[in-house]
Amino acid sequence: MIRLLTLLLLLPCFAQAATKIYTGFNYGAFWSVDSNVKQKADFLDGFNLAKNLTTPIPFDSARLFTCRAGGTLNDPISAFDAAVESKTNLLLGFWITPGEKGDSPDENVNNEMIALEKGFKQHGQALSDLIIGLSVGNEDVYRSVDPNQIGVSADVVSKTIEQVKKRIATSSFAQYMKDKPIGHVDTAQYAVVDNADFIGMTAYPYWNNDSIEKASTGFQGSLESVKQRAGNRPVWIGEMGWPFADSKDHGEAVASAENLQKYWTEVGCAVIGKYTTFWFELLWDGPTDGSQPDFGLMDITSRKARIKDLSCGAPVKSPPAVSSSSSQVPPANSSSAPPNYFNTGKPGYIGRSYVWYSPACEPHYISCSCTQRTHVVFVFRTPVLYTPLESARGIFYSAFHLSGSQTSHNLFRIGRHNICHFSHQIFGSFRWIALRLHVAYSYGSC
Repeated sequence: MIRLLTLLLLLPCFAQAATKIYTGFNYGAFWSVDSNVKQKADFLDGFNLAKNLTTPIPFDSARLFTCRAGGTLNDPISAFDAAVESKTNLLLGFWITPGEKGDSPDENVNNEMIALEKGFKQHGQALSDLIIGLSVGNEDVYRSVDPNQIGVSADVVSKTIEQVKKRIATSSFAQYMKDKPIGHVDTAQYAVVDNADFIGMTAYPYWNNDSIEKASTGFQGSLESVKQRAGNRPVWIGEMGWPFADSKDHGEAVASAENLQKYWTEVGCAVIGKYTTFWFELLWDGPTDGSQPDFGLMDITSRKARIKDLSCGAPVKSPPAVSSSSSQVPPANSSSAPPNYFNTGKPGYIGRSYVWYSPACEPHYISCSCTQRTHVVFVFRTPVLYTPLESARGIFYSAFHLSGSQTSHNLFRIGRHNICHFSHQIFGSFRWIALRLHVAYSYGSC
């Protein structure tokens, strides 16, 4: 028997749920040239590679630049199929820049809408559940001010966002895009546009010819500038990265594995897990003729990361013994499951703390040996929630009133509608839970 006694400090939990952070990579629609279109297997391979990286935060999200499959007018991109199969979150993209300078983006928007509609007809709610938002355009304003490139002005981007919102609201798939933020991604200088629900920025100190020693200062300066101009709108990092190789000279900015590692550690790790972030990119899918730098984090041939340390300083802990005094958790890379029980010993001792391990979103049990009817209130403190590849993080508090009958061994069930429900909604990517319990007070003895 279980009765919910008190829920403490839940507002911060719900705030965290409302501002969930997503982390992943950018994925183009083709390899090197437009005619070499990526297929479902290509996207699925990339999504699964990303999820298996030894990073402190799961890279389980993907940013797409278009909803259209390469080489088609308005067929849906096969990344939709791969995302549904692999349960990969998606930041959708509409490619709105026209083929000719000064032309309207309307034709592109029409075809993007049709492609997205087809995607929903095929996958419905399964696709909708993975969508975290939609970016209308990518670096269009930046290109519009360059006389040698084709882009779209800030005013046109703003109007296009408004148009897309209205069209989606009256579309056949409106229910699937309900409450999904619609924004825009552009270089830091031009990222803030009207009508955008989120502000997506791209920032590359490398393109400013900054040395790797100045990269962190340059990136953080761009981020702070965008945040100030964005007001109360969330800022997402649409692109960031440092190249592994480049055949061209960029002054003090040098492409190398060493500098890629330094950029990951000093710049990437400062924002990963704190901002919705999409790294550019997992596997280099741009030109292979040396005309552009290779930004791939992984080597395509060996399929191994080009840098040695992706941990962002996250500690690797050794397996603990489950005891009444332990406050540690199983190691981040442990392949064996922690014990699915908690034995209080004598929970009647007020103020005593215990540790309990259990798989997330499984029925949870607390085992207590009692000699008479007992009512014990446990306060769940500083839970540690982690995947096999990350360390302790996250805090919330809940108090439950647990009562047992007059038996020698009582099991108090904590089901999906309390602890498990919150862990799934707020910390949905976590595989295990380790909760440190504190006996607040009790009735009777145990």
